[in-house]
Amino acid sequence: MSLVYITHHNENIFNVEREPEKSQDAKGRAPQAQAQATQDDGKHNTEEMAARYAKELRDRLNVEYKKHSVVMLKDGVRLLTDAKKSHHRTMGCANVPLDPPCAFLRKNQGVKWRRENLHVCPKGAHMPPLPECDKKEKKSDMVPNFVLRNIRCARSTVRCPPPPRYVDTPCGTRQNLLNSGLVPQYVCRKDFGQVPVYIHKTKKMLTEAHDVCCKEQRRLAELCGGLKASKSLSAQKLQQSQAAKSGPPDMPGMRVMDQAERNELLVGLRAHLNEMTKSYQSMSLLIDSENKRQRKGKLESDLRQLEQDILLLETSPIIYVSLY
Repeated sequence: MSLVYITHHNENIFNVEREPEKSQDAKGRAPQAQAQATQDDGKHNTEEMAARYAKELRDRLNVEYKKHSVVMLKDGVRLLTDAKKSHHRTMGCANVPLDPPCAFLRKNQGVKWRRENLHVCPKGAHMPPLPECDKKEKKSDMVPNFVLRNIRCARSTVRCPPPPRYVDTPCGTRQNLLNSGLVPQYVCRKDFGQVPVYIHKTKKMLTEAHDVCCKEQRRLAELCGGLKASKSLSAQKLQQSQAAKSGPPDMPGMRVMDQAERNELLVGLRAHLNEMTKSYQSMSLLIDSENKRQRKGKLESDLRQLEQDILLLETSPIIYVSLY
């Protein structure tokens, strides 16, 4: 436990952070007299500091109070001033001065809620003097004069002639002469009365296709034992009878399908046709969705293809199958 011995009750908090100045008396006074003088000086300095602090605090409070108070202007209008820290902006002023009962408010004498105008325009740069009234400012030659240019263009522009027309009624109804049939327009053209180029191209293409088809037919007739132009009718009949007896001619890279393979294919196709027909008949009667429509169309196309394949196998006596 520490003991504090207080001898004088004149302490002050303003000089707590300052260390006591330990200086020796210049006149060489006694230690007791020197301590008394130091005590008197400290007391005098403390009073001055307290008075200075109180004055600064009072001035700051006065400034803050004036910021948040109602100011009476020269014209008698009360103005609510704005503050940097407007904590009571929505609640109003904290202290509003009251008028005596005899000075009741009249029309347009209440508090005018407007902002105090303390703005000062800064001094700008030096502005050039205004031109004289009679003296016209000369514009630069680099800037194009659009008005003058448009006037010149309008003068040099050739006026568009009106289209030729004719009047067909007594009331003055006008119609365009072109495309009316009254004036020959296409007689003077270079290609008038000639066959168009695209028709020549189409005829040439059809002729080439016909020649290719004729050559292919003659080649197939020769391979299949067809008739030749130089043989007589009797030779043709003899060749046909020999071809029927000896069987179908041989094709390079092809073989003739035998009867057992044909029957096996027919059985498989008929079984597949029955399954497809059963699936098609088991569909719902109401086709009300896109998936159902697509499935029905696919089944119909598959059934049609199966019927064509079965008909081909049943009616074709000779069917060639590739060896590769």
